[in-house]
Amino acid sequence: MKHKSLAALTTAGLVAGLLQVSAIPAAAAPAPEGVYRGDLSTGSRYVVDVPADWNGKLLLNSLGYIGGPPGGEATSGPGGAARTWLLEQGYAMASMKPTTNGWAVEDFLEEQPEVYEKAVEILGQEPVATIAWGSSMGGLISAALAERHPEIIDGALPMCASVAGGVGMLNSGLDGAFVFKTLLAPENDTIELVNLTNESASTAAARSVLDAAQATPEGRARVAFAAAVANIPGWSQSGQPRPADDDYVAQQAQQASQVMFSIFSPRTPLEARAGGNFSWNTGVDYSEQLTKSGMRHQVEALYEMAGLDLDADLAALAAAPRITADASAVQYMLRNATPTGNISQPVLTLLESGDTAPVVTQAEAYADAVAAAGRSDLLRQAFVDRPGHCGYSAAETLAALDALVERIDSGSWPDTSAAALDARAQAIQDGAPALNLGVADFADLDVNDFARPYYPRETVSTTGTLPDGTRYSALIPANWNGKAGVFAGATGFTSASYQWLAEQGVAMVGYQLSGDWDLARDRDNATASYDVLSTLAGAYPSATFQSGQSQGGLTTRIVAQAAPDWLDGALPMCGGGAGAISMWNYKLDSAFVLKTLVDPSSPMTITRIQNASAENAAATALVDTARETPLGQARLVFAAAMSKIPVLDAQADEIEGLENRIDAYGQSMAFALGIGVRAGFEATVGGGFSWNNDVDYREQLLASGRIDEVRAAYARAGADLEADLNTLQAAPRITADKDVVEHVERLATFDGDLSIPVVTLHTIGDTAGTTADDDAYRRTVERAGASDMLRETTVKANGHCAFSHAERVAAFDLLLDRIDSDEFDPAEPADLNARAAALASQTALDLGTSRFMSPADLTPAREWDVRNWGTYSPESPVPAGPTVTTEGAEVLLGDAATVTLESFTTGGAYELWLAPNGPKIADVTVDVNGSAQVDATIPDSLDVLPREVVNAFCGC
Repeated sequence: MKHKSLAALTTAGLVAGLLQVSAIPAAAAPAPEGVYRGDLSTGSRYVVDVPADWNGKLLLNSLGYIGGPPGGEATSGPGGAARTWLLEQGYAMASMKPTTNGWAVEDFLEEQPEVYEKAVEILGQEPVATIAWGSSMGGLISAALAERHPEIIDGALPMCASVAGGVGMLNSGLDGAFVFKTLLAPENDTIELVNLTNESASTAAARSVLDAAQATPEGRARVAFAAAVANIPGWSQSGQPRPADDDYVAQQAQQASQVMFSIFSPRTPLEARAGGNFSWNTGVDYSEQLTKSGMRHQVEALYEMAGLDLDADLAALAAAPRITADASAVQYMLRNATPTGNISQPVLTLLESGDTAPVVTQAEAYADAVAAAGRSDLLRQAFVDRPGHCGYSAAETLAALDALVERIDSGSWPDTSAAALDARAQAIQDGAPALNLGVADFADLDVNDFARPYYPRETVSTTGTLPDGTRYSALIPANWNGKAGVFAGATGFTSASYQWLAEQGVAMVGYQLSGDWDLARDRDNATASYDVLSTLAGAYPSATFQSGQSQGGLTTRIVAQAAPDWLDGALPMCGGGAGAISMWNYKLDSAFVLKTLVDPSSPMTITRIQNASAENAAATALVDTARETPLGQARLVFAAAMSKIPVLDAQADEIEGLENRIDAYGQSMAFALGIGVRAGFEATVGGGFSWNNDVDYREQLLASGRIDEVRAAYARAGADLEADLNTLQAAPRITADKDVVEHVERLATFDGDLSIPVVTLHTIGDTAGTTADDDAYRRTVERAGASDMLRETTVKANGHCAFSHAERVAAFDLLLDRIDSDEFDPAEPADLNARAAALASQTALDLGTSRFMSPADLTPAREWDVRNWGTYSPESPVPAGPTVTTEGAEVLLGDAATVTLESFTTGGAYELWLAPNGPKIADVTVDVNGSAQVDATIPDSLDVLPREVVNAFCGC
């Protein structure tokens, strides 16, 4: 750290202050007067100039844009008379020459602190004050060093510097180039604005267009428009007189002379460093930009002279496709560099009115940023009223430096008006009559606004409406890392898991879901939200994931299939894995069993619901009726089996005891049926999308995995399960609307062909949809050959979407790492619990604990995916199945018996199976009369009903 207790340098008059220095505390003697060079740890060269009588101050110089080959020796500061004066006054000077060339901002920001340490070593002690200064790119670096290294920098003098930062400066240049190309050469593909592949050819093509444009009034007007939005001043050509305020033609001629230098400045080296394009114009209104420039009157006058329609050109610009940036490249340029304005030491900027790289209006942008940070008392700005880039006289440079030194020493700003700075420069010259320092010509300027300011942001938190009127919320953290999350159903980002994402630098946008399960709208609003976030951020994210829970989880799975062009990953939570058809079909099965067996006269319609409240009341009445008697309770257990409704206690352990489980089924049944949601979805899609006209409930009961419990409940009630199965088989069935089914298939069922990674999150105790839904999704993905894109995670918790923040954060982190690395980290429960614990230990946020576990492998109920699309027919009869009889008695498990099969609808060859998933018992040949007889043994290892057989693989 710097030694901060040295006595301050005092001044007594303009010249006396230059000569009077405070005593330097005793320390190691500085090296003798001379120039000291060496290598930094990076290989860059450094230089330290030691004066004969050091005044305790160090000038840390940063170079401008480095042309030519990389490497070479460093230059400590200005040469000529200015250098002589500085050394005579006792200033030590240091600088470096990086191993790279071009936009070497990153090199200087990382390595100048080491140059400072080298200077301290050579000088024998820490300076009483260190001033960062430089011209052009070096001035920008100086402003950034002041913000990043206040421990070593006591003041900064950025001269002719892009103090609006690289992002704002290059966005402004892009605006000019975009207007130029759109209005003058829209079909010329050789002119590349960003992501340049051949910059020399692009520049030559732009030069040719410019030359041709300057030959016509129309072309000159449009060139002026391009120059205006880039803030190129009308007096910008060195050696030329200032045009009159109303001499728009002369102003345009000077602007045109700077177009190639200012608008089409080299981008290729910068894009190579940044790893992509860092400029954008999404959301830019060029009519507004023209007004901001302060040059609208000039452009309007030139358009009128040329007989052009400015409104037509503005409309063409508004309609032209916009350019987006790579968020990671933007972040690079923000770091290297865009000052924030959050300064902690005095800064004096020096700019020329007619400079075009940077334009003088950058001073206003920087002043605004400093004001926004509440640091205006630390900033002063000085101007020279002439065209040119960094063409200051030695007198002007030294006067600005001297004023800054006085502020550092005294703690108060001296007069920095143009007259005072001119007087200070003259006093410096008078004090050094042997030196020719030139003439100072400072000016007090009223600077226009910079057209495209962009600084590292404070956290942006905002709300608004999407194009369809849906509300959204957006949060872009100050440390945005380029990644973004789109959250279906999120209306704010205050919870700990969202705050954790913000800590990581992830931007977020959430949007309200439709109240009527309008999944197409929810799907499309994901893209609309992504576009809104990109506009707010000023760049498309480098990586984007979608997430949501419940309806938002199903929406997320839909978006994962529908929007891989902008989506890089998805995290659906507690929703929709089996797809909408399957989910609502098995819910129908539960409702159908409940109504048919408990009270067929119930007003519950099950599908095509007209009154959700009445339907809920009818369902609740059915459940209440069922709970009143042992037989009703058995039937309630049967209905629950169709949806595989879980029954867990508060610790997410299976509830023991049939009576306790029956009570739990009764409590959760109405919610599990999802009546209100079905009603809204039916209204949205225009009809019924669920059916059971082809369902065999014997098969469904076996596939449920709950047959033992159903048998036990029926035995407890002394009831006949076979009779109820026959009742269900004979009951009138429900059909769907074929066109509606096909619509829902396309909208909300899955093909499994994932092109982006998906991580799912589910609780084992979710009564709205069990982990069997995730099994269905996994099977679909496996059949599509995309298993490497999927990781399914399960939490031991009861309830719908009942995740801790630690569990959500672990899932987010797993997905984000997969997006970054293209490989999934281990995702077994122990791995995920360890990940959650590690993440929780690294934040002050209360994330809770995690309970990842391996779920039971469940057979999905009523699967319906891409294999089934287009196969539904309302005319399909309920399969009667073969009538199975034995020698006059029921077959017991393990018994061997002769089984007679009758009532096939046609003859042919069949395979006899005990269940839809096997095992096969025998091959059967059915005669033309539809009957057959076969010897079959029902193994005692199978938990099946004796009559549960299906015919398959017909070879008719």
